[in-house]
Amino acid sequence: SGVAWASRSSNISSEYWATILPGGAALDLSMDHGSPEALLPSNQMPLREPPPHVKATFGLMGVVGMVVNFVLFIMDIISDALLAFVLWKQAKEDEFSTEPITWFIITLCIIVLPMVVINIFSLWWYWQNKQCLGDYCVFHKMSALQTVVRVIFHIILLGPLIRYVDIIRYGVKMKREVKHVEMGHNHAAVLRRTPKGEVHAVLQMIISRDTAMLDMMHSFLQDAPQLIFQIFLLYRSPGIITGKEDATVLTTTVQIWKILLGVFAMSWSLVSYQDELRRSVPDKQQLSCCATTTCLLWRASMLASRIITIGSFSAILHPNQDPRSVYLLRWTDSQGNIVIAYPIVTVCVLAAHWLIMTAWIYAQKTTFCAQGDNSTHPVLEFLYNCVIGFVHVFCYINVKDTPSRKRMVFFYAFCLIENSAMIAIWYVQMVVYPESIRVVIVFTVEVLWVIGVCSVIGYYAFLHPDHTSIIHQSNSASWRQ
Repeated sequence: SGVAWASRSSNISSEYWATILPGGAALDLSMDHGSPEALLPSNQMPLREPPPHVKATFGLMGVVGMVVNFVLFIMDIISDALLAFVLWKQAKEDEFSTEPITWFIITLCIIVLPMVVINIFSLWWYWQNKQCLGDYCVFHKMSALQTVVRVIFHIILLGPLIRYVDIIRYGVKMKREVKHVEMGHNHAAVLRRTPKGEVHAVLQMIISRDTAMLDMMHSFLQDAPQLIFQIFLLYRSPGIITGKEDATVLTTTVQIWKILLGVFAMSWSLVSYQDELRRSVPDKQQLSCCATTTCLLWRASMLASRIITIGSFSAILHPNQDPRSVYLLRWTDSQGNIVIAYPIVTVCVLAAHWLIMTAWIYAQKTTFCAQGDNSTHPVLEFLYNCVIGFVHVFCYINVKDTPSRKRMVFFYAFCLIENSAMIAIWYVQMVVYPESIRVVIVFTVEVLWVIGVCSVIGYYAFLHPDHTSIIHQSNSASWRQ
């Protein structure tokens, strides 16, 4: 969450100007230094970065982003409810088979359990902010009734909704709490935030970062496994291929809608989290509309290619196997031999991928759990590496503020080889489906991957806020050492 950086800059309203210079010494404006330049620190006195909230803004794009998050969350709830309903209805209609009810139970678990986890983390972070930040805490600024309302929303698993309301609320207050301050010999009026406005800016930034992290956690805990499972079920539904089962039309439609919505929600959560991270660093510029759109295309293409590959590979049928059979642990062939089903093979492949990614991230010596005194927590850092390793099963996230070109090339080359091998095996083994459909699926996976690669190259070459320094990195250097 945003507790770490906020706690390090918690004295930022009345004492902000005293913290700009080393040692906390403020400029002495009462003496006649002869020239304005004399007021500036010398070359031997390096400037400190201002707190992140100083450049915090909440304009039209901020409101649009919150509206998109709000709508996506509502649509996600509706799609989950519809998906559970149609699977339950299908289970009721097929009373002689236990497989539809199994589909329903697995889908329901994937829907509910991540929501419980997310709301527990959300409420915990609210409370953690109160313990660590004092006045810079959302709960501290609320009445008892407002606090109870937020607790109730989390109990009914709608905590993210109330967080979106808080972000807009503090963003509006941050913009209102400003006043004109006279500065310089000419007494020029400059618009500055009041101390209360500074507090609202901190609150808005903290809750925005926490919410962005929660959205990303929700995407990878719920949407990623849900999409893979629904693709698996689509392959196991003969009506998709034969078109003879009218009863599955509604179920299929809802499943496809859920897959498309889930891919967009995962992509949006990644881009939002990236944008919030840039907001927390003073010298980082925000993403433009074109950059945001390109990032969405990059993430959506890569995620769609990856999820289709994993879902397709897990749905591979052995020769003479009934497409409706969903034996997740084993399958018995016509000779009575026990064969390991491809869902288990898929789990083994993803587990190996996760172990490799976790070891790779650990080798990068991340410092996510480091304290202000540069002390480290090896256990917490290792757990963090494990979590990020799971995220890297589906997509790439930069975990260090250093040039990431080589890391991205390694990751995407590794995933390309893995995806190509998995989809090639699927193409050869999935002979129960027409060759034309198999060709279309393979072509879709590879084209989506190419679109993703082109998008990421275009983003870093032309649209990244620091694209000039990225292209000419060898000839450029930061003026602040």
